[in-house]
Amino acid sequence: MAKSKNSTLNNILQWALFLGINILFVCKYAPRVDFNSIGSACLFGLVTTGLFFLYRRFLHNRLTERLACIASCILLAGIVVIIGLAIFFIEPLSIQVDRWSASTYFLDALFQGIYPYGVHTHISETNFISPFPLWMYINLPFWFIGDVGWLQAFCLLLFAGAIYYYFRSWRAVLGILLLLCLSPAYWWEIATRSDGLSNALVVCSVILFMERYPLLMKDKWWVLALIAGSVASTRLSAVVPLALYLFKPWIETDWKRKIGFIAIALLVVFGIFAPYIFWDTDTWIFLQYNPFITQTLQGSKILLLGMVCIAILIAYKKKTFYYYVSTTSVFLFVFMLASLLGVFWMRHIPISFSNGLWDISYFTLALPYVALALVLSDETNS
Repeated sequence: MAKSKNSTLNNILQWALFLGINILFVCKYAPRVDFNSIGSACLFGLVTTGLFFLYRRFLHNRLTERLACIASCILLAGIVVIIGLAIFFIEPLSIQVDRWSASTYFLDALFQGIYPYGVHTHISETNFISPFPLWMYINLPFWFIGDVGWLQAFCLLLFAGAIYYYFRSWRAVLGILLLLCLSPAYWWEIATRSDGLSNALVVCSVILFMERYPLLMKDKWWVLALIAGSVASTRLSAVVPLALYLFKPWIETDWKRKIGFIAIALLVVFGIFAPYIFWDTDTWIFLQYNPFITQTLQGSKILLLGMVCIAILIAYKKKTFYYYVSTTSVFLFVFMLASLLGVFWMRHIPISFSNGLWDISYFTLALPYVALALVLSDETNS
């Protein structure tokens, strides 16, 4: 009974996180299309909760794998079509979100022989490119075919494949896809060609693979180190969920593996960054313009230290994969919220959507883990 009660409470918490993340987007963007923020948020919360409750209560356990497969394929095809329509009909340079231009301008500069991290995005001359090199290389095939926005379709299909690989269930895939379809935050990502959530989906897919395979620190520590170094070479934020996943097995292994793991991971990161570090050894331009400066420019060092301590505590207590997923979703949300409020406090900025400084896009990093926690609960109890 206690286990069932705890599971119910955690389900409520995860759903509250899902609503909270998406209501932030509703409240910020509803006034831009002449809708009331509070009314829109309430309507969204009621309708979304009702639809998801109906699905879990009446459809989930009644769906056959065949029907779930057909529905999942239809939803996947529909989302990919919408991604294509967004690419063709929405002009990315007209949007005050610069993740599309960061990837595009980086690759443009790279193939022109220009130092890419010295190039600014379309937002302003002070907005420089921040994603790490490996993420840009992942964008490369889509840049070649005409638009890096197609990366969103690839990452969605990869995540759906990872969900099926882990659960061996099309019902699990369908549950994830329904949550994404109910998420204004996800549609915002598509409309703006943002790749933040796409990166999170890739990292979550990697973790699902490691858990299902499984890759264990005691015998595959060097493979885990290669994966960790590669993930760390995509985005700084990508390190957080992976560190939460790997910290306990790393801390419990022997010293040789501990040191070897860190050494290999750092060598991978260094090897990927080396062409940019040594791009110009006369001026050492990397020291002036690099993604580490851009990604760590704002925020409180004390707050960061506190969150690291909390992360270590959470990671060390990891017992099950469900525990990892559910605590990671909460940690990412709290981390992003605390960081955002910390910036507002340090810069004495009023907390209001009207000032245009609320960058809520980072909250989407928690969405894969929120959705995964809800689906894990469904599949465990079905």
